[in-house]
Amino acid sequence: MEEDDPRFQEAIAAIEAGEFGRSFEIVHELAEGGEPLAKHFLGWHYHKGIGVTQDDQKAVKWWQMAAQEGVAESQQGLGWAYEHGRGVDQNYIEAYRWYSRAVNSGDQEARQNLRELSGKLSAQQIKQIEDVSE
Repeated sequence: MEEDDPRFQEAIAAIEAGEFGRSFEIVHELAEGGEPLAKHFLGWHYHKGIGVTQDDQKAVKWWQMAAQEGVAESQQGLGWAYEHGRGVDQNYIEAYRWYSRAVNSGDQEARQNLRELSGKLSAQQIKQIEDVSE
């Protein structure tokens, strides 16, 4: 699914119209059908509580699936979740790993988050993370 897919556009239009439940239904159906970008947005719906009860654990579940399929925004979302302990135990090392993946996938927001997170880790921790990632 691409962002210009009519079903995805329908979900966006539903959000813009304040029809959050409708957007959630569309995205849920697409995500269950295996669409990586829909999995990311389903995670976003759960994270923000838009059209559904807010649930960071479910957000993380969907972001993990999308991130494994290369969705940079989900990789960034997982970095944020690990950094802040939302839906997962707080873990700066995991946050750094996910932010790094997002940066490598082209997510510019993750680049700033990675810089800020670097101040919370020792140089030795960062080197260990980067050595494992290579």
